[in-house]
Amino acid sequence: MTRRVPYPDDEALPVIVPRNDRSLAPTSPERIRRLREHLARLLISMRPVEPASMIRADPKGFAGRVANTACALCRGWCCFNGADDAFLDEATLARAPRDLVSSAEVIEMYVERVPDVSYQDSCIFHGTSGCTLDRSMRSDVCNSYFCHGLHSFISSVEAAGPTVVISGEFDRMRLSPVLMP
Repeated sequence: MTRRVPYPDDEALPVIVPRNDRSLAPTSPERIRRLREHLARLLISMRPVEPASMIRADPKGFAGRVANTACALCRGWCCFNGADDAFLDEATLARAPRDLVSSAEVIEMYVERVPDVSYQDSCIFHGTSGCTLDRSMRSDVCNSYFCHGLHSFISSVEAAGPTVVISGEFDRMRLSPVLMP
């Protein structure tokens, strides 16, 4: 009787995430104008002592490695809802040191981060290498959101063993190597 030797991925937990297949295009001046207008409206409506939101940290350890792998393979499917305002709100803008930075400087800090080329029908900050904003400049939505497959994994990571990330479907499917805890 021949004993079958298992492949490393035979016992791997699959984490299934979507995949962004949108096209890249030059970022239009119209999109930048809409971003400027959005930021200006937020800054005008802010109370003098608007509470800043806390920056949610990335997952750590093995969960962080899986999340980084999943997001790299996915290439920002979840960013499509960011449009030209990137979910930016008063609590996010309140993180800027208002006593050291004027409203015009806050707007320019964001506009300078808009990539020359971005994904069509996606967040204005969604460039070829992912988000062009530091975590401190991103909205709370962006810092805390995980797609269903990744959220399920992170919620149950204590029981996780070898893991493989699967992104996309059919001929657009991509697989990670087996990740070991």
